Amino acid sequence: MKSREEIQASMEAGLAASGKKIEEFKAKIAAGGADVSEDAAKHLAEAEALWASGKSKFDELSAASDEKFEELRAGAEENWESISSQMEEGWASVTDKFKSFFS
Repeated sequence: MKSREEIQASMEAGLAASGKKIEEFKAKIAAGGADVSEDAAKHLAEAEALWASGKSKFDELSAASDEKFEELRAGAEENWESISSQMEEGWASVTDKFKSFFS
């Protein structure tokens, strides 16, 4: 069974990687200037919403007392796996769309 620290470290690493991808997309949009479509901005907003959802869950879990954390543990791991899966699927979709805008 993973410890609290391991769960939080895994979540934090996932959020950091996702945040980096968002920043890369923002830079590409900024570099694209007026040539970047509203569709690209929409997909960036979707990626940011996914990230915010994951961050919210992380913050909730991080702020929980040890006792509350143990109560939330199973749900937190399942929720995080679900959010991670959604984020990965979303990233794949958004990345494909971004590639089409910048290729």
